[in-house]
Amino acid sequence: MQRGLITGITLGVAMVIFTIQNSVTVPLKLLWMKFSEVPLALILMIAILIGVSITAIFSFIDNQRLKNRIKRLQIKLKAFENQTAEEEASYDSSPTNSENGMTVEGEPGHKFFDY
Repeated sequence: MQRGLITGITLGVAMVIFTIQNSVTVPLKLLWMKFSEVPLALILMIAILIGVSITAIFSFIDNQRLKNRIKRLQIKLKAFENQTAEEEASYDSSPTNSENGMTVEGEPGHKFFDY
C-alpha cells in the first residue's frame, strides 16, 4: 500500500517537473484536424498514455489466454489422475498381475507350474 502511494507521488512529481520544463507550444496536425498551439508536454503525455494503454490491453488479453490454458490443463490433469486411480484400483483388485486376466510367466497357473 505505502509502496504504491510513494511510487504514485514520485511519478506525479516527475510529471509536474517534466511539464514545467517542456512548456513550449508547437503546432499539431492530426489527420484532418489542425491545432495551432499545443504544449509539447501534453503531446508527449498523451503519446505515453496511448502506449501504456495498448500495452495493458495486450497484456490483459495474453494473461486471460494463459489463465484459460491453465484451467484446461488442470482439467486434463484431473481427468488423467482419475483415470490413473481407476486403473490402479482395477489392477489391485484383479487376481492376476497381468492385463486381460492372463497370467504372467512364473505365476501359478502357468504351464511351468502345471505337472
